[in-house]
Amino acid sequence: MTNFEKLALAPEFAPECASWLYIEWGYRNPAATLADVTQRFLARANVDKVPIAFVAHQGGKPVGTASLVAKEDLSDTYGPWVASVFVPEGYRGMGIARQLIKMAESEAANLGFPKVWLSAAVPMMYEKLGYQLTDQVKHGEPVMVKRLSSPKPRD
Repeated sequence: MTNFEKLALAPEFAPECASWLYIEWGYRNPAATLADVTQRFLARANVDKVPIAFVAHQGGKPVGTASLVAKEDLSDTYGPWVASVFVPEGYRGMGIARQLIKMAESEAANLGFPKVWLSAAVPMMYEKLGYQLTDQVKHGEPVMVKRLSSPKPRD
């Protein structure tokens, strides 16, 4: 069974998740070390404010992560962004990424954001989740946007 929660509630998974992000996207900032990436990832251990990281885990082992961040890059003028979506190869195709993305979207809606953005290496996957292509490109990938439903009123 896969469990999904905010990193703040499962910080023991931060080192492994951060190492995935370093290996997958570290080339974008060659000066950053694994320690730097781990520190930035741990800064996402928030419960009710951006940035927030989410983790999926099975049997005490992380199997995926995604984040909701204000900006993906310092140059961003809009947001928040669904970022750092990663599931190790052996766990892909099980809906883990989809559930993590939905958690990020739900959190964004609860925080009052009307839409979320992302840059997509696999745009077709995100189109299935309701994202639409924009005319922008970032890191050689198309930028996509999704309008969010308003959060349900709290009792």
